[in-house]
Amino acid sequence: MIRFMAPDLPTPSGGVKVIYRYVEHLCALGHDARVWHGTPGFAYESWGSPAPVDTGTELEFAAGDVLVMPETGGSKWSFLSQGQPVVMLCQGMDFVFANSDFLVDEPGAYPGWPQATAAIAVSDAIHTFLDRACEDGFPIHDVPVQIEDWFQPAVKEKRIALMPRRRREDLLGAVQLVRRSGQLGDWEIVLIDEMTQQQVAEELGRAAIFLFGAEREGVGLPGAEAMASGCYVVGFTGDGAKEYMLPEHSSVIADSDVVDMCDRTLEAMRWFEEQPAVIAERARRGHDWVRSRHNADLVRARLGTTFAALTAPGSPSRLPDDVVLSHYQAHAPASDPYNRARVAVRSAGRRVLDRLEDRGR
Repeated sequence: MIRFMAPDLPTPSGGVKVIYRYVEHLCALGHDARVWHGTPGFAYESWGSPAPVDTGTELEFAAGDVLVMPETGGSKWSFLSQGQPVVMLCQGMDFVFANSDFLVDEPGAYPGWPQATAAIAVSDAIHTFLDRACEDGFPIHDVPVQIEDWFQPAVKEKRIALMPRRRREDLLGAVQLVRRSGQLGDWEIVLIDEMTQQQVAEELGRAAIFLFGAEREGVGLPGAEAMASGCYVVGFTGDGAKEYMLPEHSSVIADSDVVDMCDRTLEAMRWFEEQPAVIAERARRGHDWVRSRHNADLVRARLGTTFAALTAPGSPSRLPDDVVLSHYQAHAPASDPYNRARVAVRSAGRRVLDRLEDRGR
C-alpha cells in the first residue's frame, strides 16, 4: 500500500489536489494507493475526487508499505514517521527549511529527515533546489503536476484577469497605473476570488490577459492554468514559474517592477486590439508548452516509473516492519466545543497568573 499523508484543510489547496490526482493515477496503474487524512470521516464533498481516502489520527502500516509526506513544515513533522522510511513530496522550496535555524545544520541526506529515502519534485526549479539541498546521490524523482482538462481557451474578450490575494500590492499598483494611463477604455478587470474551479476556468477561458502575481512558487500553477486557458500571461515567475514563463510566449516582469507590468499589460492590450495575430500566436505557444508538460498522460507515466522504483523488492522506501503511525491531526489543537472551552479557560488562567507574578516582581 502507498499512503500520502495530507493536511485536513477546510478546502482543498492546490497542493492537496496534487496529492489526490497522484493517488488517482497510481490506482489506475494498479497500485493500492490512498490519501490519508487525520480527522475520522474527513472528506471534501465538493471536490469529488475518486481517490480512496483513509482517515484516522493513527493508522496501521504493514511491512512493505510506502509512506509519502509533504515537505510542509520542514523538519517539524519528521518525528511522525518514528524513524521509519519516508518519501518526501516537495511542492515548494520555501517549505524545506521552514523549521530550520540560521546557526544549526539540518541532519540527513534530505534536510531534517534522516529517515527520508527519496523525494518527488514537481518542477524543474524544485529539482534544482533539492540537488543543492540534498546530499549527492539522494534519489530525486520528477513528477509534474497536472493541469485539469477544463482549463481551455474560449472566445477571448477584453478582460484582464488576476488573483488579488497574492502580491496584492504589486498587482494593485500595476492595475492602477493602467487605469491612470487613460488607456483602459472598455477593458474589464476581473478579480478571480472565491470561485469554484469551474468558474475560474470559465473566467480564464474568456480573459485575453492574465496578470500573474507569482511569489515563492514551487510551480506557479495559476499562471500555467491561465496559459492552458489561452490567456496571454504578464507577471512575475516567483522562481518556480520560470520554466514556463518564457519570453517567447509571455511577458516576464522583474521582481516588483510594477511600471514594467503596466507597460507590458498596455502592450498586450494594443496587440489584442491592433495586432490580434501577434497575441494569438504567443498565447498559442504558451498553451502548447504547458499542455505538453502538465498533461495527465505524462503525470501518470512519471508516477509509474517513480513508484515502480519506490515499491520494488528491496527498495529502502518500503517500511521494514508493521508499525502504527500518527497523522498531523493527532497533534492539532482541540476542536470540539468542550475542549476549546477548556483550553480557553486554561489560557486565561495562565494569563492571570502571569500578571500576578509580574506585580510581585
